[in-house]
Amino acid sequence: MQLTMLAVALLSPLRVGTQQASAGQGTIGGQVVSPVTHAPIPAAVVALTATAPPPPPPAPPDSSAPLPLSATPHSRGPFAFRELIPGTYRLELRAVGYAEGAWRLRVAPGRQLDHAFDLEPLTVPLRPVVVEGERGRPAGRLVDFERRRSGKMGYFITTQDIDRLNASNLADVLGTVRGVALDCSAGVCIARMARAQPGCEPQYFIDGVEASPYFARNTPPHDVVGLEVYRGPSELPAEFTGSNSGCGVIVIWTRSSP
Repeated sequence: MQLTMLAVALLSPLRVGTQQASAGQGTIGGQVVSPVTHAPIPAAVVALTATAPPPPPPAPPDSSAPLPLSATPHSRGPFAFRELIPGTYRLELRAVGYAEGAWRLRVAPGRQLDHAFDLEPLTVPLRPVVVEGERGRPAGRLVDFERRRSGKMGYFITTQDIDRLNASNLADVLGTVRGVALDCSAGVCIARMARAQPGCEPQYFIDGVEASPYFARNTPPHDVVGLEVYRGPSELPAEFTGSNSGCGVIVIWTRSSP
């Protein structure tokens, strides 16, 4: 808790009001604000306690009114304690989410003290949050990709493998598969199964649909999320039996397919 001594003659932030309090009495008022936003703090609780008042002056005619020693500012934050006997007072401030504050104030006869009192926001240490969960399962069409991959038949290339290779074309990716040879004799590299007869090109499927070799070979690697390579009939699953599957099958799964 902060304890600060404010005196009218010494501290510039404290303002002496132009309105004079009742003769022989003083007033303490102000606002409770945030030092971060400088905005008023609503619903702050203000308590005032006399600590060392001098002997009281002769009682005025209305001295029977009780001295208010607590207040709750409205939404804009101002508060005031009036008709205070001159002396020393302790002002305590509390608000939810802020550290408590305390000030020692001296009230002079006939003077009004007006000040902006700030409360430091509380920093609450939180325990670390650990999020646990199962590894995400493949969705939709890639469920069957992972199922066939777990069967150990054929050769499978994932999107992580493709990213790691950083290849500029699909042939460079397929060239990393054991049992696949690249034929670059025509100036363009074409992937063929190493044991296939000359001129026997593999059958291509794109997102489960039989596709032409030319279109399939020109699929950009960054658009591919998975590749399946079946190098002969012994590896080939029934769903990829096509018009030319005897020369091997290459299945391409793209990002754009639903």
